[in-house]
Formats: sequence, structure tokens, C-alpha cells
Amino acid sequence: MTGARRRTRARAGLAGLVAWLGLGVAAPAWASPASPPAGIIGGTTTAVGQYPTVVGLTVSNNLCTGTLIAPSWVLTAAHCVDPDVLGMTSQDQVTAAVRVHFDTVDVVNDLGTLVGAAATYKDPLFNKSRLGANDIGLIQLATPVTTVEPSPINISATMAPVGTVVTIVGYGSTEKGAQGSIGIEYELRNRMSVSCPSLGIGNDTNLLCFSQADDRGTCQGDSGGPAFAMVAGRQTVVGVTSFGDQQCADYGADTRVDVEQSFLVQHVPELIGCLGDKDCPAHRMCFAHTCMAQPFSPSGLGAVCETAADCDSSICAVSSQDGKRCSLTCSPSDSQSCPGGFECLKSGSSPVGGCWPEAGGGCCDIGGPGSPGTALLGLAAVALGLRRRRR
Repeated sequence: MTGARRRTRARAGLAGLVAWLGLGVAAPAWASPASPPAGIIGGTTTAVGQYPTVVGLTVSNNLCTGTLIAPSWVLTAAHCVDPDVLGMTSQDQVTAAVRVHFDTVDVVNDLGTLVGAAATYKDPLFNKSRLGANDIGLIQLATPVTTVEPSPINISATMAPVGTVVTIVGYGSTEKGAQGSIGIEYELRNRMSVSCPSLGIGNDTNLLCFSQADDRGTCQGDSGGPAFAMVAGRQTVVGVTSFGDQQCADYGADTRVDVEQSFLVQHVPELIGCLGDKDCPAHRMCFAHTCMAQPFSPSGLGAVCETAADCDSSICAVSSQDGKRCSLTCSPSDSQSCPGGFECLKSGSSPVGGCWPEAGGGCCDIGGPGSPGTALLGLAAVALGLRRRRR
């Protein structure tokens, strides 16, 4: 990475960071009045290097968050780079004003390593007057960053169903009503997505939605920041912070990355991942565009495990009949959300399940469908109790 590293105390030029990008964005028809794009409330401060791909974005006096997803590309929200939202006359003017802050967790007091932009793009279908879809944007860096391994993005909806547990990272406000500190990186772990219609804010195809009734969640300044989930053993971007209610008290919504695949791949084709097993190293297979250990191989799905660290997927599940085995989160309503030879076992009333060897196949016979001894007692990574579907 190149770029001049500069340190400064809060200066008049950065005082404008408290003016967040949601200002002036009209409320969607299905939300309460003045519902803005969404900073992190109830989170924990991070340390430099803890999330090296997560960056602060300043565009003139506006603040957003982004994620490095390729050496020359940062993922953010469309409204963070939209000239109309920013009050600028052209996309070129936005590009000239962008500063990407690496290696800092406090963009007000430590600018970190600054990298400019060569180009900025918003999804052309984004409509600032109707949030809920297409709020995705890209920043092409003027100088590639080669000292940080980019974060992978999720391109398969089945890998991030409703009920997915995520870690949210951002530089936004730390108190309701856009109060508290701003410009400091916070993390918020163990947030489970809920049905968007249950919150009255759109649909689950386009969004990952989170209740903030427990006084934790996103707020002004976190726009464009990542929601990370474990996918095939890697911390993967599944959502991009988009909007929330005016006081940051009721809900927050993220644009699903998987539904924006065509826009992202148009600009960054290398994001597609593997297309088949031939694209993966030896002893690994391609599933949902991700290379992962072969089933029943050491660390692969179905392999015996003691802890999550033993599994390529970082999930060690326990069965009442045949002990602990490596698993993978899945959607019980989608028969394609597990590799061949595995089925998605339901977890009580939760919409998230776990991949488990099909009865009579793979490593062992765990009983016929619906047999009384086939309950999974839990998944180490997400603490779910799973039960075999009755047919």
C-alpha cells in the first residue's frame, strides 16, 4: 500500500464529519417519515489491524464506511457516492472528493493511510427516494492496496438466509439520534437478521434486516459498512449498511450483497469466485462459488470435530446419535443450500439450519428420516439446535 500517512487532532476541516450522508434522503414509502440511511450503537471499539479491510470514507465533509474487496476496489453504499445525495454536480466531482482511510480506527484524530479514488460507481438502479433496493456502490482506488488480503463477498442467497448471525463494523454514531462519538470504528457481534416484513421495511430478497429494540445497531456514519458472516470458514461480507429509522432506535437494514452480483461483477469480475471444482486447489471442492474442503476429509463437512477450529466451515455441530461433526449453515427451505449427500436440518423455529449427512449416506447411517435419534443438539458457531425434517 502506498499513500501519505498523516496524523492530526480534530481540525475544522473534519468538523463536518458529524454531518452524515443520510441527510436529505427521502423516506421509502413503506417506512416511517424521514427514515435515513444508517453508525454503531452498543458496540465495542476495535484496534488497528483487527478489521484491516474495513475503512473510513470521507467525501468532502461526509462520512461513510467501506470494505476492501479486491486490491483496487472498496465496497460501500450507493448513496455514499451518489452526486445527488451529496449535493455534487457530477460523478467525477464525487471521485475527486473521496478519501479512503486505511490503518486507523479514528478518522478524526488519525487520518491513517490515505488513498484517493480513480473512479466511483453507484448501482444505476439506486433511487434515493425509495430505499430498499440497489443501495450498493464501488470505489476504484487510485493506488492498489497489496498489503491487506481483501474480504470475500457472498454471492449466494442460500448462504445468508434470514436468521444469519453477523458482525457489523462501522465508523458511525454511538448513541440514538446520531449522538455520541462519530468517526471511531466499532464492532457489533452476534446480530441475527430477522424477517424484513416483520419490521415493516421491505423484503428479504433485497435486504438483511435487524431489530434495534435492544439499543444496539447501526446509525448515521455506518452507511456502506459491512455485515460479516462466516461462509465456508471465511469472514465474508453478506450485507452493506443502507438505512434505518430516524432515531436509530427501531431497525437497521443492509443491502444484500448476493442480490447485487451482476452490478459488482460487471466492474470486478474476479469477485465471482470458483465456477467448478477445477477452479479450486487439490482436495477442495467448489460450492456456492467458494472453495471448501471435500466432505468427510479432515476439516470437511461431516468430518469428526471437537471445536469449530477443527472445521473448514468454522462450525462444529453435535448430534444426539453420532457425536460432533463439521457442519455449515443453510436454509431448510432450499434443497440446494447444502452440497450433495447432505441435507439441511431445521433448528426449531429458526429459519437457519445446519448441513448434516443424509440418512444412509456419507460417513454413517444416522437413522431414517424422522427417526427419534437424529436431533442435532447444537452448532458451535451459531448455537442452534437442529432436528431432522419429517417427510
